[in-house]
Amino acid sequence: MKTFNWIVLASIFILYNCSNEEDLFDANATRVPLEVTTPANFADRNLNQEARALHNRLIASTQRGIAFGQQQPFGTGNNFPVPNALENDFLDVTGDHPAIAGFDLELISLRSRVDAVNGNLDGFIENFVTDVVAAHENGSIITISWHVVNPNRSGNGGNGDDSFNNVVPRMLEGGDLRDTYLEILARAARLFNSLIDTEGNAIPVLFRPWHEMNGDFFFWGEGFRTTEDYIQLWRDTVRILSNDFNVHNLLYVYAPNWVSDRSEYMRNYPGDAFVDMLGIDVYDFRNGNFLNSALNNLSIVETIATEKNMLFALTETGLENVVENDWWTQNLYRAIRSSNISYAMVWRNDMTTFFHAPFVGHPSAPDFRAFLENETVLLSSDL
Repeated sequence: MKTFNWIVLASIFILYNCSNEEDLFDANATRVPLEVTTPANFADRNLNQEARALHNRLIASTQRGIAFGQQQPFGTGNNFPVPNALENDFLDVTGDHPAIAGFDLELISLRSRVDAVNGNLDGFIENFVTDVVAAHENGSIITISWHVVNPNRSGNGGNGDDSFNNVVPRMLEGGDLRDTYLEILARAARLFNSLIDTEGNAIPVLFRPWHEMNGDFFFWGEGFRTTEDYIQLWRDTVRILSNDFNVHNLLYVYAPNWVSDRSEYMRNYPGDAFVDMLGIDVYDFRNGNFLNSALNNLSIVETIATEKNMLFALTETGLENVVENDWWTQNLYRAIRSSNISYAMVWRNDMTTFFHAPFVGHPSAPDFRAFLENETVLLSSDL
């Protein structure tokens, strides 16, 4: 009798968890694209025509479906040699280029001051620009994030203790790290202003700085600075790049890590005058909550985006090493199929022990292709 009771209880528990896991999923929900209009003003009041055209392009493509992409879709995404490096995986598996191609400025903030003299910075920028131009010429929309290296670390202007505490206020006006902050912004500006296509036109970028600020894994994250400090850092970044360094090809994307509610999403929001697009990062950590978490987060952001007449996106997602062969159709597609996001982007592939999209021969490749065959999911050729 006890055995029977335990079996019944276990069955109820399993059934409850399974139903609870998908209680936000509505198989009958349909996608009704947002009616977003071109704003009167962008974060950069002098935004160039190419970036304005990109915004209009996203408005149009969002009416048709969800642009899908990957961080660093061709070649290793970490800019240093790794064993078993994966290259050109996206094109090899799909036969098409991603609609969204992501890049990151992390290493530019590691370049020392002497680089400007000996040419290393120039070489880094040249290589970076070459990759961005290639992706742009393939029809991909470019998005760039920035995992800024802690300016408090040894050799980077700080005292070398690598502490995250109070780094942000030290980067603001009057702080002892202000010059370091301005220097790395100047490097980034050189790179942004070097993004010119083969016809001589500026390449527009969806720029996602200071992202996942509600987490505690970056020095600009929660607990290491005040909300006011973060907002000032964001506003300074926009103003300095556009006003002081004449960078006018950036649409600024505000993108927290997954949130519990609207209040958490808006806590660090720098204001409509400093943001062009909304985003959210939601990964699958194999805890059984991905589908509900993604649906809930996308719903929260969609409500805010609708109120603000803004586009929004699933700016980062993925399942590390794609350990579920049907993850693409049974998890990611279910999460986004009825959402009005403009795009969804999975993280990068580095090597056969760290990747977020299948390479040739990986068992999830057929499911990945099935996911991409949905008419809602757009690749480069669909744009």
